[in-house]
Amino acid sequence: MKKCFLVFAACFFLCINLTAQGASYNSPELMRGFEAYRKADWTNAMFFLRKACADPKNSSDELLYMLIMSEMYAGEYPAAKADCDTFFMKYPESRYTSYIHYQDGRALHFLNQNENSVLVLSDFCHQNPDHDLYPSALYWIAECFYDEYNFDSARGLYERIVNDYPNDAKVVDAQYRIEMIDQRGREEKLLYLLKVTGEETLAAREDYERQLRLYQAEDKLGLKKQLVDAQKRVAELEAQLDAEKTYSANVQRKSSSRSYYADQPIIVPPEESEGQSESELEALKRKARQLQFILNEQLKGE
Repeated sequence: MKKCFLVFAACFFLCINLTAQGASYNSPELMRGFEAYRKADWTNAMFFLRKACADPKNSSDELLYMLIMSEMYAGEYPAAKADCDTFFMKYPESRYTSYIHYQDGRALHFLNQNENSVLVLSDFCHQNPDHDLYPSALYWIAECFYDEYNFDSARGLYERIVNDYPNDAKVVDAQYRIEMIDQRGREEKLLYLLKVTGEETLAAREDYERQLRLYQAEDKLGLKKQLVDAQKRVAELEAQLDAEKTYSANVQRKSSSRSYYADQPIIVPPEESEGQSESELEALKRKARQLQFILNEQLKGE
């Protein structure tokens, strides 16, 4: 409602100024352009106001200002930027120059030329510290920083608008942006914590798997050593058992001749009995088979 009232008021006073300057108020293009501007019909306003500006009898700074505002409202930023440049060349001393200066900076922002927009709007603020559009210019400078992810600089300007111009229309938008920046900061901290936690978890998992592989390797080496020792002991016992069997066979064979044994030296049998050797041998063989089974199962698991 406020916006419509301002548009109507601007249109009314511009008509008076154009009449006072001798403009052809009865021009059909000019009348239809005024009517479209009053109704916020920006497409028709641009069309008829541009036709009116082409007539030297109607050409004026007020009319060009209305055309630029229509283009800005319609989102025709390239056309608005071109007409702002034309305005500066034709009417450098106009009372609307500061307003066009401000709109020129906004048009650059909407054209994604944020660096140039900051320069133009900063120059506007420097030249017009008491202008009614000064807080709005600060807001659009902050928007340029925000779009370029320079959140610290943007936040400082938003806070300045809220604190220094509490009654300005841009305060609500500035507060919203501050909340957005705060939320983004919280999200970045959360993502950082998740990243750090994830990296720590991954490192712990890798360390666990590395230790597990080390333990498995050591376990295999231990089993292999036990198997080798058991196999070695089995071979020793088998050799000992063979020797005992050979000795027993020799004793039985030679016991038939007493005279032979009378002439032979007494042979001392091994300390361990044949039954004990066979029992230990069977136990070691069972252990060797168990160790071999465990090793085979581990190899299958890999």
